[in-house]
Amino acid sequence: MVIEDAAQAIEACFNGKKAGTFGLAGCSVSYPMKIFGATGDGGLVATNNDRIAETISQLPRPRPEKVTEEVLYFALAADWHNLQAAILNVKLKYLPEWITRRRELGTRYHQGLSDTKETKLPPPPQTDSPYFDVFQNYVVRAKNRNQLVTHLNNNGIETLTSWYLSKPLHHQKALNLSHFHLPNTEQFAQELSHLR
Repeated sequence: MVIEDAAQAIEACFNGKKAGTFGLAGCSVSYPMKIFGATGDGGLVATNNDRIAETISQLPRPRPEKVTEEVLYFALAADWHNLQAAILNVKLKYLPEWITRRRELGTRYHQGLSDTKETKLPPPPQTDSPYFDVFQNYVVRAKNRNQLVTHLNNNGIETLTSWYLSKPLHHQKALNLSHFHLPNTEQFAQELSHLR
């Protein structure tokens, strides 16, 4: 059983098949910073399984099952306002245009950064590739990340290197996991940056 997290990949494809449609269900979010973001948090689930669709429809409010009148599921009530749905409904018509623009920027970033020493870039957008990346994020790894970020910011290219990129979770005191040594995670935390 596969349940996909397609939050970073709405409209992304592999061999023409969309992310979120490979498994039993695909999940996404409409957090405002996403390509398909509303004005607040929300989530989407896509499935062609009737049983799962019925179960998900019962989660926002505990309702008794029709025959036995037993409440089968309890979950956090986090319904969307109709306004959120209306906003996403309008944004849906602009989504292809926004993805085209992100792919154009991905090409420009790739061209501009491909000669940068000790930098690892995502694959560039290609029309003949089985992968169709929507570039929710253009993630770069650089040995001298902070210098690269400064250079990009000075040239009008916004970057994101927030706490969750710069400090591995096992170094967060509240989790009490500092006894772990995770060298790859620690290296990535020093090298990763998102270009916006």
